[in-house]
Amino acid sequence: MSTDDPQTCRRALREIGEIAAVARLPDTQMTDREALESISAIAEWVDEETSGAQPDCGSIIHRLNTLTADVDFEALTDGEALVLFRTVLDALRRV
Repeated sequence: MSTDDPQTCRRALREIGEIAAVARLPDTQMTDREALESISAIAEWVDEETSGAQPDCGSIIHRLNTLTADVDFEALTDGEALVLFRTVLDALRRV
């Protein structure tokens, strides 16, 4: 990926948004923790690929990576997972 490729960031944001939407469905098989792990992996990948450059969507990807990068998802309580997931969703809504 080119570091000045905003399309890749937008694609990553769409993927993150889709993961968040699936995790919020009433009868979903995906837990909030699994959603956070997937979102974190996408944010980390884009952040690594764009380090030093900030394409159009770079700031939100960087924020999502910052929110999730050092989180031990397995150690989160259910309440902590819900709070962090809602924080990530809130960040996505402000894009």
